[in-house]
Amino acid sequence: MIDMSGIFSHVDYDETVVKFNDFKTPNCNSDCDWSLFQDLHKNVSNNKCPICEVELVESPNHPYSATIDHFRPKANDMYPGLKCEPKNYILMCSLCNNRYKAAKFPLLDETKRATKAKTITDTRCEQPLLFNPAEEKPLDFFELAFRITEVGNILELKRKPTIPKGSYHYRRSAEMIKLFGLGYVHKDIHPEDSKALRLEVLRLHYETFIELAQAIKGNDKKGFTLILMDENRKEMLKKYGFFDFLMKKQFSICLG
Repeated sequence: MIDMSGIFSHVDYDETVVKFNDFKTPNCNSDCDWSLFQDLHKNVSNNKCPICEVELVESPNHPYSATIDHFRPKANDMYPGLKCEPKNYILMCSLCNNRYKAAKFPLLDETKRATKAKTITDTRCEQPLLFNPAEEKPLDFFELAFRITEVGNILELKRKPTIPKGSYHYRRSAEMIKLFGLGYVHKDIHPEDSKALRLEVLRLHYETFIELAQAIKGNDKKGFTLILMDENRKEMLKKYGFFDFLMKKQFSICLG
């Protein structure tokens, strides 16, 4: 998962907001072009989905095409006042957006849902079980795990072990993993994808990072240096949020 916290301080953010506001209809009941934020978000995410880190593609009907999601959903009239709120947008691949998240936005206490919110500030009393990586850091919630399974070697997210069991952060990390299918355990929650799309995403990254992870875990300083001395390889690795987990030593290599 990619830390998107640089989005609001990006050099192009204010200009994009101006273009966005110029397009909006006065009452924002129908027209606001959130696709204007897509290129900016893709720039910050290095053209990766911030949730599953798959490489985004240009084909509009592809499961890995770029989409802008309303983090607090506009569907079902859940948050009508946030439809045209730029800070409510987050980049996702179509798979994460349409199949996994869809119009779901669970809260710890449903009675606190701010359905009349006009700005993100108006939602400050909510306790969402999902978090936006533009607002909070994935490293505070997860560790990376390399797992060998009966369907192949996969890369997944696990709850950060220092988070107290039963705490709010514990619930949030578990909900993010469950809802987005970011771990092998998801096969029991999303059985239709257990050997298909989501595990394909989880498998895509394993070989990219396992050599570096093994060098770090084995304290192989020579191997670690050789990997990162290759500038092309280093630049490729750094484009993933997974790289940050390795550099922070927030990972494990599981045998099953």
